Amino acid sequence: MPELTIRFSDNEVLQGEAEDVDLENPDFHVMVGGGSNNESAWVPLAAVKKITLGTGPADEHAADANKMVAVRFRDGEVMRGFLNGSLRRHRYGLTMSLYSPDKASMDSVGVPYSALKAVFYLKQWDSRPPGYRVGGEKAAPLLNLLSDVREITRMYQAGSITREEFLAHRRTLLEKF
Repeated sequence: MPELTIRFSDNEVLQGEAEDVDLENPDFHVMVGGGSNNESAWVPLAAVKKITLGTGPADEHAADANKMVAVRFRDGEVMRGFLNGSLRRHRYGLTMSLYSPDKASMDSVGVPYSALKAVFYLKQWDSRPPGYRVGGEKAAPLLNLLSDVREITRMYQAGSITREEFLAHRRTLLEKF
C-alpha cells in the first residue's frame, strides 16, 4: 500500500497507508501506523487541505520542466514549483507532481477543490517591485530570514528532512536574530 501524508484543513497531520486514494470519490480509507491509538480512518476530502502521495529527489525530467505554478490554498498558504507534466483533474480535486523551485526535489500531491483557491501559472517567481522581493539585493535581512524559516518548514512538512534536521536548521536560523 502506498504511504501518504494527509494535512487537514486545521493543519493536523496524519500519516498512513491507503489502498486507493482516488479524488473521484468523496472520501478514502487510511490505515494508520506508528504509535497512534488509531488503527484506521475514513477521511472525507472536504476535511483535507493536501495529500502528499510521494516525495523524493527530482527525476531525470526536472531539467525540462518549465511551467512555473503557484498553488494557492484558501487559507493563504502558497505552494510553488515547476509542474511535471500537467494537472490531472478529478471530480473532487486535482493531482499533480511538482518539482521544487530549485528542481532538486519532487512532490506528488492531491489537493481537494474545497481547499484550493486557484493554481496560477507564473512568468516569474516573485512579481513584487525589486525593493520588496525576498532574496533581492534590497530585501531586508529579516525578510530573507523569514523566507528561509518558511522553506525549511515546508521541507519538514513534505517529509524531505527529519525532525532533528528541521530543528537544527531552525535553531541556526533563529540564532541570526
